Amino acid sequence: MADYSMLRKRYAKLIAGEGKGRYVERNDRITKAHIENINIMIKEAHIKKVPPVPEAIEGMSYSDAINSVFKAIYDMSVSFSESGSIYYNSQSLLSLITDSLKKMKDIYNDTTEPYGNWWHWEIGCPLSINNTFILIYRFVDKELLKAYMSAVEHFNNEIKLTGANRVWESVIFAVRGILLENSDYIRTAVSGISDVMVMTKSGDGFYSDGSFVQHGKFPYNGGYGRSLLQELAPILYLLSGTEFEPRDIGVIYKWIENSYFPFLENGRMMDMVRGREISREYSKCDAAGASMLGAMLIISDLPGRENRELKARIKGQLSDEFFKFALPFAADIAAAVTDDTTIIPYEEKPYFKVFNSMDRAVKHGRGYAVGLAMHSERIANYESINDENGRAYHSADGMLYTYKKSEPWADFFWQTIDVQRLPGTTVLNGTEVEPNKTSACDFVGGCGIDEFGACAMELNPAGYSLHANKAWFFFDNEIVCMGSGIASSTSENVETIIENRLVTGDSRFTISGIEADEGYDIKDAYLDGLHDIGYYFPKEQHVRIIREVRKGGSGNLNIGKPMDECESMYVTMWIDHGRKPMNASYEYIVIPKCDEDKLKEYGQNSGVKIVENSEWIQCVKKDNVTGIIFLKDGTWSVEGIACDKRCIAMIKQNGNNLDFVVVDPTHKQKSIGFVFEYSAKSVAECDDRIKIEQLSPFVLLRADTNGADGRELRIRLEGIEHV
Repeated sequence: MADYSMLRKRYAKLIAGEGKGRYVERNDRITKAHIENINIMIKEAHIKKVPPVPEAIEGMSYSDAINSVFKAIYDMSVSFSESGSIYYNSQSLLSLITDSLKKMKDIYNDTTEPYGNWWHWEIGCPLSINNTFILIYRFVDKELLKAYMSAVEHFNNEIKLTGANRVWESVIFAVRGILLENSDYIRTAVSGISDVMVMTKSGDGFYSDGSFVQHGKFPYNGGYGRSLLQELAPILYLLSGTEFEPRDIGVIYKWIENSYFPFLENGRMMDMVRGREISREYSKCDAAGASMLGAMLIISDLPGRENRELKARIKGQLSDEFFKFALPFAADIAAAVTDDTTIIPYEEKPYFKVFNSMDRAVKHGRGYAVGLAMHSERIANYESINDENGRAYHSADGMLYTYKKSEPWADFFWQTIDVQRLPGTTVLNGTEVEPNKTSACDFVGGCGIDEFGACAMELNPAGYSLHANKAWFFFDNEIVCMGSGIASSTSENVETIIENRLVTGDSRFTISGIEADEGYDIKDAYLDGLHDIGYYFPKEQHVRIIREVRKGGSGNLNIGKPMDECESMYVTMWIDHGRKPMNASYEYIVIPKCDEDKLKEYGQNSGVKIVENSEWIQCVKKDNVTGIIFLKDGTWSVEGIACDKRCIAMIKQNGNNLDFVVVDPTHKQKSIGFVFEYSAKSVAECDDRIKIEQLSPFVLLRADTNGADGRELRIRLEGIEHV
């Protein structure tokens, strides 16, 4: 028979930790504010009226007040349960908690009809209610407990959703089962999470390339995907070693490696996979990173399954910022990991990784990380629902995020950034692209070898005539950014944004060039201070540059919200292609970790060669690595390779050996044929989708891309000789 007392104690520990960490003071401050305001919050929840249709479907404000009350009651219960808290076992606080629950029973019960946002009724409120009763179980009136469990079941009586929402539903079932000592609820929960712990090939969920998609067409590793792991980790810990323990959790470690770690940099979660959460001031990238690492820490500490290698990987990401946001139990584990000198922090080796199932790519270099956000006919531009994130217009139009450990990225970036000029994008100045829209273009994706990669995006924002072939080539020290075929038939200026960087007040920005017509004709530029980033132009480029202090607030992304809450300083650089360009282009290089003196000699010493930037081919070579984007079907040749279909390819030569990778970014090609202008003696490795037609006198290959769904196909040739 299940030991429900042990399960309740274990779950209470998951919620409140050991009760002695540095989080206790933080929780006490939150509880103090709730004590002062809870009765006012309860009154506000009671005066809310049922909204008219259609607001009843998606209007968050109508039900948010109710959800907020239960969250506040839960927060107070945490302080009541923490042995280091000034409120530990406080009878007055316990009375306030129970009285508040009684006052809310006439709103949240098994006869109430929901209004406002469904999530509050079915998930948000049940999570807080269950957790509260776990923490005060010894002291609570069991009739009050039964009444609330009936209410929770009224709103959450089956596990029916997908992704993170499904895990939340499962957690609610499991904790309800523990509170009512009903094993059927717990087994239903285990079945629910087992359905989530799988890989998918379509729709919501995790993909083999590391992508995580939610709501059908949005990248969400750091949003719903983070919430999924954040809720899944405690229930796995809770049930570990019991009769309810899920048997196969190996897929969780694959997610951590392929879907979560790539988007973490110095403990911060990359914004390009956080969806509309970027518009929430209380959920910045450092807070999101802390919750993700916290979930990983719990996974690393599962009873009977401790994973020291995973702890070493996490330790390399921990910082003081983590402890500002971490939940109690995760903070306790982190403190133990930090103090354990036998756990050596993992040092990230440089690598490139592409996520073709959700139009994203990352590069982790030496002292920096880069994220690239694109969209296509498969993946939408940006999500905006419930009045959130309404102005993230160009955040997936090729936005290039460059992260440095010392930079203040999380400090009000989205509240103050010029949303019309996001770095890396090509835009029609001043245009407002509608949310939740896919593109008419299918040619979006990338491929890579080791730390090198090539990505391409055919840009055509929904509702506009703008068209551009955008390309990025990731080498060891730089990202080569190129565009071709840029055209528009409307009157707005077309701009390519080189940089729009949140900078510190003492940073210095220098330009190697001359002022000319409201801009500068420049060859290179350098941003120092905490940044140390260089920008190089293979051909002298006319660039517009401004350095400005911008004021903003949550209204910068959320329509109707305040706009005067904070201010930040930015350096912005862009190329103005003018109105109605016919076949414009650009070429520039971003050097994330740069020395100002070496930048002056970069052109002679970099080894970077732009081979072609046309409407047919975009190709860049550095030393022994070449990236090629074939933009048109037909027989096209560059750098000794001919190709008959649109695709992206990369070559790396080591002596007489050659690595070759190709991807069909359209996800539609049946096959792609290649002719190499050299022979090979043998094949060391080969994807089962690549057919070798001949190795001599020249290499002929055919890649079977039918149904490959953007998978990278690889081959390694040995003993190559040029024809």
